[in-house]
Amino acid sequence: MRTLLLIGTLVVVAGPLGAQRRPITAADIEKAGAIVTTAFDAVNALRPRWLQAPREMGTQGLMPRIHVYQDEQDMGGLEYLKTIPADHVATLRWYSANEAGSRFGPSEGPVIEVVLKRAAPPR
Repeated sequence: MRTLLLIGTLVVVAGPLGAQRRPITAADIEKAGAIVTTAFDAVNALRPRWLQAPREMGTQGLMPRIHVYQDEQDMGGLEYLKTIPADHVATLRWYSANEAGSRFGPSEGPVIEVVLKRAAPPR
């Protein structure tokens, strides 16, 4: 979904567009190969626009902080993605600030949600 804001003759596009909105899957990470070792690497290589938070009205030119959620909990900022091995990721999904507010509660900016692969049951 694209958000277009018309200001006079200036058009501002907010948020990732088209394929940029598609979640990153374990299969996408595997295809990316050796350049992707952490969840952050996966986002940086496969959906770099997710790392560029859109400017939102009322922020007085400041970029909203991107939060990372895992298991319904706010894990902090983007640095957390660097602690997650890429081969543990099932999916990564980007939410706008409005979508994040609906999904996780009030949010000051966009969210990247991490869903980890389930561990195989013991035999």
